[in-house]
Amino acid sequence: MTVRTALIAGAAGGICSELARALAVQGHRIALLDRDAAALERLAEELSATTEVRTLTADVRDAAAVEKQLASLTGGWAPAILVNGVGGDTRVVGLEDLDESFLTDSLELNVLPVLTTMRLCAPAMKRAGYGRIVNFSSAGGRTYSHFSNAAYVAAKSAVLGLTKQAAYELAPFGVCVNAVAHGPIATRRIADAWAVRPEQEQQAVLSRIPVGRLGTVPEAVGSVLHLCSEEAGFTTGAVIDVNGGLLI
Repeated sequence: MTVRTALIAGAAGGICSELARALAVQGHRIALLDRDAAALERLAEELSATTEVRTLTADVRDAAAVEKQLASLTGGWAPAILVNGVGGDTRVVGLEDLDESFLTDSLELNVLPVLTTMRLCAPAMKRAGYGRIVNFSSAGGRTYSHFSNAAYVAAKSAVLGLTKQAAYELAPFGVCVNAVAHGPIATRRIADAWAVRPEQEQQAVLSRIPVGRLGTVPEAVGSVLHLCSEEAGFTTGAVIDVNGGLLI
């Protein structure tokens, strides 16, 4: 396996931080991008015992700030692997109670960073003739959400459109672009939202998931890790569903 640089956007999140650990164990250099500087430093300190690490602190909704941070990733630090794990919204709001600000906010958080990081990383990947990009959509972006609202679903659907167009454009250059659509995964954020739901509502959700439970963080990481690998070179423009059978 060739040692490469992996850029993880949203690295402080539960799935992405675990992914960073897994990629570090494989020997890859890790660039961590997030707005939570303290969380990045804690994770970087942990990972530095295994591999080389850089931290990039920026609000991913600020394209200029992200571009400034990524400009430092040159030479061997130019990302060959990009994972866009930023996003989320656990506000359960009915359509009639939404206003346009929900959509604007959701697009800025869930879609804008995907475009920004892909357009900034793609040129170096094309020159190298190799790249792996994995964007996080969600089961909501594929169908509907028990945990959020229509604005979030619309944004995560847009991630799929970006992924497929980028996959088409970059395929001739050895760059594979895919999306992972996680169902309900028991990250801390989801677990907190889950805990305040009445038991009756919890059971109603679980009854719709054929495996009968929420997914675990290691289960969420597994598919992403494969798409980051050399072995995923013939997989591009795909959407990998990790949802316990919620969407079949």
